[in-house]
Amino acid sequence: MITTEQIYNLLNEKFPFDMQEQWDNSGILVNAQNISDAVLVCLDVTKQAINMANEIGAKIIVSHHPVIFNSIKSITKDDIVYSLIKNDISVICAHTNFDKYEFGTSYIIADSLNLEILDSSEFEIGVVVKVGSTTVELSQKCKEVFGTAECTLPHKEIRRAFICAGSGSGMKDEVIKSGADCLITGECKYHDMLDLSQVGISTITVGHDASESISLSTMADIIKNKFKNIKVEVFTCENLQYHI
Repeated sequence: MITTEQIYNLLNEKFPFDMQEQWDNSGILVNAQNISDAVLVCLDVTKQAINMANEIGAKIIVSHHPVIFNSIKSITKDDIVYSLIKNDISVICAHTNFDKYEFGTSYIIADSLNLEILDSSEFEIGVVVKVGSTTVELSQKCKEVFGTAECTLPHKEIRRAFICAGSGSGMKDEVIKSGADCLITGECKYHDMLDLSQVGISTITVGHDASESISLSTMADIIKNKFKNIKVEVFTCENLQYHI
């Protein structure tokens, strides 16, 4: 059996929660003060994730995205937090602190694409990788891994790429500073992609959820390797956006 605090302490050792961005809300967000012999790891705490937790007997969920992000002024029986409390399930969320982890989201994308990391220390979030292909060729490689990919400046020659899982909007300055020819990310606002294209930097987007779901197994393995006598399951739902 395992407690919520034991899981939290393990994750805090690997990627300290005080590393999270100021706007983030990572940590123990729902604490039922229970014990469990199973843990569910997921991207988002949804009704489907709660159903899966109940199926495997998990009283602890570890999610990447915070289940409570904005301030809550009221709770109804249809709310996720209500369901968690009703089902006696605790939730630990590891978001931007996991993004900043040496072997976190951006590292995992680079590894999945078999791209050599050139720099992983200069930027708090994101890594720079060596490429050697056009944007459209790199996009095809991304599509093989993530199932979908869209790009700008398709014929641009890419020597270096900046990888940022999730949302790459707001990372323009870091991308330009890195000397990258391309930004690989989950999603990016149109005007940010436009601004990057004006300085000759292409953008490849693979979907916010797709870019982060591949990192769940890493988080699950950390728990499995420490607590070998508990069940750890990864719940991966279908991508929110369906591509036809």
